Amino acid sequence: MTYDWQLYAIAFLALWSAMVGGVFSAFSEFIMKALMRSAPAASIEAMQQINKTVIPTQFVAGIFIISIASVALAVFSFDRFVGLARFSLIAAAVLYVTSVFLMTLFGNVPMNNRLARLDHTTAEAETYWRQYGRNWTRLNHVRTLGSIATAGVYVFAAITLISTGQV
Repeated sequence: MTYDWQLYAIAFLALWSAMVGGVFSAFSEFIMKALMRSAPAASIEAMQQINKTVIPTQFVAGIFIISIASVALAVFSFDRFVGLARFSLIAAAVLYVTSVFLMTLFGNVPMNNRLARLDHTTAEAETYWRQYGRNWTRLNHVRTLGSIATAGVYVFAAITLISTGQV
């Protein structure tokens, strides 16, 4: 019996993880840099609007769906695959959930929530903005690398499954 559908799932997760990593990278590489160089009140207001706008998007849904699908695929792999293939699928789930989902949930989101509560024209907001920009971007680098590494692990898992004849 073959499990070809799993290769499609792995390819989908690899591509989607890479896409998420690309969006995170764009934020770290030029969006946050530009915002940090701009007037604090304007930058804070812009980031507040970005954070409001991103919530109902496919991008945010994707972060959560990749987490769920990765864990489901890892659990499925326990009974179906052996060796590096199984290990890779489990590693991809652990990597993504810890570096992207949990980092987002417990790192970037609380910072965004605090920023949202501030009046962008106050000195308090300006002081927080400097700290926010550095720390948020550092956490975002982790999410970027985690997403891209996850994609690579999924590609490795697919190659391993094919080369060992498990699919």
